[in-house]
Amino acid sequence: MLKKLKRKLYFLFASSIMFVFSIVIFLLARENIETMQNAELSFINRQATNLVLLFENSTNYTKNLEICEKSYGYVFRLFTEQNKLLYESADMKDTAETIDIFLETLKHLESTYNIESGYSTQSGTHTFSSKNGKAYYGVLCSIYTDTGYINLAIVKEKSGITAFLPAITHYFLIWLMVLIAVLFVSILIIRQAMKPAEKTMQSQKNFIAAVSHELKTPMAVILSTADAIEASPDCTIDVKNHAVLIGTEISRMTRLIQDLLLLSSIDAGNWISQKSEINVDTLLISLYDKFVNICNQKSIDLQIKMPEECFPSLISDEDRLNQIISILLDNAISYSPEQSVILMDASIQKNYLAISIIDHGIGISEEDKEHIFDRFYRCDKSRTKKEHYGLGLSVANELVSLLAGRIYLSDTPGGGCTFTITIPWSIAE
Repeated sequence: MLKKLKRKLYFLFASSIMFVFSIVIFLLARENIETMQNAELSFINRQATNLVLLFENSTNYTKNLEICEKSYGYVFRLFTEQNKLLYESADMKDTAETIDIFLETLKHLESTYNIESGYSTQSGTHTFSSKNGKAYYGVLCSIYTDTGYINLAIVKEKSGITAFLPAITHYFLIWLMVLIAVLFVSILIIRQAMKPAEKTMQSQKNFIAAVSHELKTPMAVILSTADAIEASPDCTIDVKNHAVLIGTEISRMTRLIQDLLLLSSIDAGNWISQKSEINVDTLLISLYDKFVNICNQKSIDLQIKMPEECFPSLISDEDRLNQIISILLDNAISYSPEQSVILMDASIQKNYLAISIIDHGIGISEEDKEHIFDRFYRCDKSRTKKEHYGLGLSVANELVSLLAGRIYLSDTPGGGCTFTITIPWSIAE
């Protein structure tokens, strides 16, 4: 139980810190990427300005534009006011179509692009998408020369995610290192904080184990004495009834002590599995024969459902598997009304043996389902059913876990509970 609590505390402590730190890293990374994007836009604007200044005093358009194409990945279209084409890049696929889209986009912008007579101007950098879905930056420059105005359309593909991978990788590595550090620190802190609780819990376990062990002998003496009184020929009916009552209560106490000793052994890590080859068919039929008479006394119909073919031999702990199924059957019988049906359903799955105990009793509320495997928890708050102490299902749960299996609780259609256990299918060779 403490192990589960420690795992939850590790998760809560580490996740809360990492959540805050992840937000900080995200904001820093986004700001860094935005800064890089703004720098890219600023660089395109500066390059456009440089080309405008260059072409105001030079007519060597082709050479200068080819240099920019190779160095920066730009594509260009240079044309006169009369739309006479002076130069157009040919390296990019669908260059002409992409530039046409940019010029058409520029025409539909709300802010008009005015040319002031006698001066060179540029439109500023705009973002647009081509037909292939790629995003581009575009700038339109009107350059005033001795021969009149010429227009230069500059287009560059917008940097994708790969351009920002170094920055993203950098922040991811920082995040990963902090995560490792937080996990390490959280383990140290939680372990230190849990030491007093672990010490107290261990003391309680040792006390329960010691008391349970010491009670075994006096319980046996009391039970044998009650049997002797009941068997005495001089014993009156009233005394015999009292002796029977003593025997019944001692039997209940003995089962409680056995469960406490078993749980103490599991908690201490001293439980050893005695694995052997199990004949599943024989085990299930023996359990059916054991409980069918008990069910008949309570007017309950116990049924068993198994495949027509025999089960393969299973390698597991037969005594503990028997104990698990017995607990579930005993629980089903205790909470099932007369004239109801309890079904023991066993099936062969791909990787495990599945056994379900299906009853049509009073069922379990959603609130109780969360605690049904807790120790000493009972759905019967009034505790009118004295044959149970609230340890049975917790013992079954612990034993199933030790057999590397799982136990599930679900509602039976029409009312009642269905407990299903799955045991890994280790087949004997």
